Amino acid sequence: MTESTRPTPSSSRRLARSFRRAWHSTFLTAIVGISLAALTGCGPLGLERSESAAPKSGEVDNTVAAVIDGKNISVSDVDTFMQEEFIEELYSKPPNELYEAREKAIRNMVQEQIVDAEAASRGLSKEGLFEELVAEVAPPTDEDIASWYAENQPRLRGAQLDQVSDQIRQLLSRESQTQVVTEFMKARLDDLDFEFVLAPPRQDLEATRLVRGKTDAPVTLVTFSDYQCPYCIRAEPVLAEVLQRYPEDVRVIHRHFPLDSIHPFARPASEAAMCADEQGKFWAFHDAIFARSGQLSENSFAEIGSEVGLDTGALATCIDERRYQDFVDKDFEAGRTAGVTGTPAFFVNGILLKGARTADQLSAVIDSELERATN
Repeated sequence: MTESTRPTPSSSRRLARSFRRAWHSTFLTAIVGISLAALTGCGPLGLERSESAAPKSGEVDNTVAAVIDGKNISVSDVDTFMQEEFIEELYSKPPNELYEAREKAIRNMVQEQIVDAEAASRGLSKEGLFEELVAEVAPPTDEDIASWYAENQPRLRGAQLDQVSDQIRQLLSRESQTQVVTEFMKARLDDLDFEFVLAPPRQDLEATRLVRGKTDAPVTLVTFSDYQCPYCIRAEPVLAEVLQRYPEDVRVIHRHFPLDSIHPFARPASEAAMCADEQGKFWAFHDAIFARSGQLSENSFAEIGSEVGLDTGALATCIDERRYQDFVDKDFEAGRTAGVTGTPAFFVNGILLKGARTADQLSAVIDSELERATN
């Protein structure tokens, strides 16, 4: 998990492919939001836009913002000072956050390249490009509005059709515009020749004994999880699917990250699961906890122990002694040191992926790691 991440030409191509797969939807989401804001007097969420008198990037604004010891300080002086502060703040961030900021900047640069090139080829401004893209979008009909109204009654809280028809019309119009822009961006992104070479930082994480999958698999997926976290509950089928896709190539390591301030039974659940491990039933106990969808109480662990066939007396003694408090604490501290701030958090061969992920998103990184391992 600590292999060199220095990119080679072949690794550049692999990372580019992985980047394209994993972040395709992110490109589209970001650019659609930006694009639609330029189309009308309302932004993509229906909020009124106000025209700003601020200068464009690169222009100098000599408006006096302050006077310090008799010296005029312009708005541009303030902006330059802010830029220096922001870059220092950026460089002080943990490696994974700095990587995420740079990755976002690269996405924005790719978006700019696509939009600028297409606008130039058509002899248009950016705003003109998007106006042209949606010019032929048909407005929603009264039947469309009535249908949407009928299908979304719970969201409308009793509002009558005539009260919300204008808002529904705007919503449907924006959705149609979004679809057109999305299709345009998808085609241009698929055709774009680019390589994403920036290598993500990797954390050196211990592989504990809580392992699912082949123990010598080339890809290790460490997950930091909380037994009462709803997103962790939803992540369990995702992890099962990943193991089904890669039975020989991926092992999953479970590590505990109980969020005590919001989930009072997450830590007791972690310690109880480790007590079950003493009897060789960690994974059965683990699955049974998650099967309760976060609905845990003081009696839950004895009930689960009985369900999975444990010696409930030995389980109770282990839990009462808090025999695995240190084990759980070490997992938590290891997560914090590695940059975990919430759950679930995944590390694919040490590469941090925060928050809920789909099997496809995890697979994109796993595939890149498998290609990396064969070259």
